[in-house]
Amino acid sequence: MLFLLLFASTAMSQETVFALFRNDLKLADGYFENKDYQNALRLYKSFASKHPSKDVDLKIARSHHLLKQYREAISAYEKYVRTNSLSIPDLYYYAEAQSGILNYEKAVELYQAYLGRVPDDQLIMKKIWRLNNLQYLYEDSLHYAIRPVQFNTEYGELCPIPYKNGIVFISNRKGVRAIETKDASTHAPFYKTFFSAVLTDTINSESFHFGRPAAFKKELNSKFHAGPMAFYDHEKKMVFSSAVDKASKNGARTMHLYFAEISKGHWKITEPFPYNSEAYSIHNPTANDDGTVLYFSSDMKGGFGGKDLYKSENKNGQWTTPLNLGENINTSQDEVFPFLHDETLYFSSNGHAGLGGLDIFRVELTNSAAVEVENVGYPLNTNFDDFGIVIDSLTTHGYLSSNRKGGGYNDDIYEFDMDLQTYPLEINGVMKFKEQSWADTVELKLMPNAKIVLIDNIRNVTVQESTCNDSGMFSLTIPYYSKYKIKVVSEDKDENIVSLEIPKHRKGQGKHEIVIVKDPFKSN
Repeated sequence: MLFLLLFASTAMSQETVFALFRNDLKLADGYFENKDYQNALRLYKSFASKHPSKDVDLKIARSHHLLKQYREAISAYEKYVRTNSLSIPDLYYYAEAQSGILNYEKAVELYQAYLGRVPDDQLIMKKIWRLNNLQYLYEDSLHYAIRPVQFNTEYGELCPIPYKNGIVFISNRKGVRAIETKDASTHAPFYKTFFSAVLTDTINSESFHFGRPAAFKKELNSKFHAGPMAFYDHEKKMVFSSAVDKASKNGARTMHLYFAEISKGHWKITEPFPYNSEAYSIHNPTANDDGTVLYFSSDMKGGFGGKDLYKSENKNGQWTTPLNLGENINTSQDEVFPFLHDETLYFSSNGHAGLGGLDIFRVELTNSAAVEVENVGYPLNTNFDDFGIVIDSLTTHGYLSSNRKGGGYNDDIYEFDMDLQTYPLEINGVMKFKEQSWADTVELKLMPNAKIVLIDNIRNVTVQESTCNDSGMFSLTIPYYSKYKIKVVSEDKDENIVSLEIPKHRKGQGKHEIVIVKDPFKSN
């Protein structure tokens, strides 16, 4: 009788322990549904260590993927596929994770397996083609220089936008408050807006650095997440995204758009965007110069899946119903962080074919329905997430956000120069001369057979010598970027020095004309 009681007690104890684990699994599923993947992953792993389960192994793989922990996701998927086949969504996740760690050959294999089950998926076909033709995304890489800004931290810094004499950005870096509120899904502080001034070097006017970031206009910050913003009307007005203070019935806090203008040195919210909703988020705004055309990203119903890009116009003081930009731009995945630059719209997507993660794309805005989306290529894009691009009016300098340093949600801001001159650079031209005269109409004459010496003015060394032909035509190869001068020695041994300026950025290379002014009073 005692034995039976002990046996029953042990069985009940085991059942109670298993029930506790089941409760943990239910709690983990709740965390996952609320996008708290870190807590979900912790409980899934705890459950799997005691009660191995293929379903839990799959949930572990999904959690790692959504946390952008691609190597861990691949390891979990590899464990699962030894004895099981993947669903179509998980097959896509598995392929994306392989692409995210530069394992492109395996990614293509998995995309092809996906295509075998969904034969007409055009986006997957494009992804396969892109990974088999990656060389096209590297063609212009030498024309870019990219570097991280000095104020990046171990937290997230992203979505920079030029403002006044510096840049505004959002960050979830730790503040100085005694009680720090955190986002349940990332377990990091909420994003707030910051400003960093651009300080010019007092010695070298071409060099600059960023000042220490400070909170930007606290009156605009939400108690929760602050989102990206866009300035317009000569920086006197802005549109920005922010999390609402009041949660919806299901506990979610969506992102809304608000308009503000500056008055007496202070920003004041003027109105909310009329299409804000508790049912979906609207964020990542960009606007034209006068603020009458607005683009943004949203997960509102009626899109193509994930987050789509939309357009709204202010006509007679009223914002039009948001217009989806269509299936040529939007995909079943996410299109986010639009930036309007003249008639070109830049945005990021993990649905269009790229190097992995979010890539930056551009599209020329026309009235035609046939829109070609172009990947901007390496090094602006990598196999990590690259997004939040802004470019100056001259299209030579800009900023972007990326987690290329360490993956995950540790995004950093990068500064870049674009359309840079590359070397060696060949220049061609003609050598001419004219006699010194007070007249404005002195005839230019060809200078044949002159000797040309290219001199590095900084290092004070000769880097190349050449000779004009009988028609005064010459060719020089500039080996690297520097400050140069040219020594010209005519047939009669007359020497002249000409300064040669090589622009930092590429320009149309037409024929150069060098004119030597001969001084009749110069002694031989």
